[in-house]
Amino acid sequence: MSDNYFITLEHDLDEIDMMPSAKALAKMMDKIDEITDEIGVTRFSDFVAGSDGGDDLSEIAEQEGWDMGGFGAGGSGQEWFDAGDGLDTVRALAGYIESDPDSIKRAKTILEELKAFEKVLEAALAHNVRFRLEADD
Repeated sequence: MSDNYFITLEHDLDEIDMMPSAKALAKMMDKIDEITDEIGVTRFSDFVAGSDGGDDLSEIAEQEGWDMGGFGAGGSGQEWFDAGDGLDTVRALAGYIESDPDSIKRAKTILEELKAFEKVLEAALAHNVRFRLEADD
């Protein structure tokens, strides 16, 4: 389990000068995933880079300039995620927590983190830029 998650965009956007991070979300990830399962949106943890364990080899190969011929592309084959999918999850989570703040510890802080992620994802969607969450241990 990570101590912190932050958004990384596939391409830099001029209007975003700082990427938000989410310590409270990281601490409550199991509960957050339970909520997303309950409300029927993509799990927040599914947006974490390498969450399927297969991206590590691909990243090393890319850094070293190796031609892997498609080998090691990861279980899902997806390293970046559509900002619209992320927005759906973030907005659904925020709505759930706003309607029932007692459903999770540190609801106010988690809502602030979700709102910060929402702003970045809205900009990413407007520019057709994909994202991923990265863990900072």
